[in-house]
Amino acid sequence: MHYDLAIVGSGAAAFAAAITARDVGASVVMIERGSIGGTCVNTGCVPSKAMLAAAAARHGAASQRFPGITTQAGPVEMAALAEGKNEMVPAMRAGKYLDLAADYGWEIIPGTARFGGGADAPVLEVRRGDGGTATIEAGHYLVATGAAPWIPPISGLDQAGYLTSATAMELTELPESLLVIGGNATGLELAQLFARLGVTVTIAEALDRLAPFAEPEVSAAIEDVFDGEEIGILTAASVVSAGRDASARSVTVKTARSRPGSWRAGRSWSRPGAARSPRG
Repeated sequence: MHYDLAIVGSGAAAFAAAITARDVGASVVMIERGSIGGTCVNTGCVPSKAMLAAAAARHGAASQRFPGITTQAGPVEMAALAEGKNEMVPAMRAGKYLDLAADYGWEIIPGTARFGGGADAPVLEVRRGDGGTATIEAGHYLVATGAAPWIPPISGLDQAGYLTSATAMELTELPESLLVIGGNATGLELAQLFARLGVTVTIAEALDRLAPFAEPEVSAAIEDVFDGEEIGILTAASVVSAGRDASARSVTVKTARSRPGSWRAGRSWSRPGAARSPRG
């Protein structure tokens, strides 16, 4: 099979490239070994915003902001909440990705791709999801396999266990407490989400303020909101080590203003950054 453009991956960047290529009449094929749509629709933007909306509804019911109006927020049935989120994602995937590819007229092959051939005549060798194989030749190749959470080299973290931005979206039971390592956009979003669902949350940020790459006024406003929602904030903080026993996980955190201290949590969540992923 020969195409003008072969793309490995099916996330936002892959779809943008495919649409652009089709707009100029180029033939396109896309290979995806997992779920179509990449991070945003499957484990990122879409499910997190659905969960944030649910958490905001609970937070509003619990906040009692208006005199004469009584509301209450009961316990969270996390499994039911996750099921509702999971039912929404396939519909979004079909409408925003699969139907779009069909409208523009490019083929999506489920399978795992690797390069073969020689430097002068590269090809993609695809092990198809149905058990077959295919060899794809193209005038141009685009590797758009996205990124994966970067796990910091903290002593004992692997043994203690941790969540990432993706696995946090798959929880069916809420932990009693959660330590979020990293205070940028994704960490802040997930910290507030779980706090509003009733989890005791603390953020440990390595730099001297939350959202450290935003304007200082933005950081101050976020910290004020989080203080009001009783989300713990540790800045200029480094996680020295992690561990677990029969009852809980624990981490040792050092800040610029204190000696290392131990902090116990039901779960820890690590999402300080992302690393490029070679997976297709």
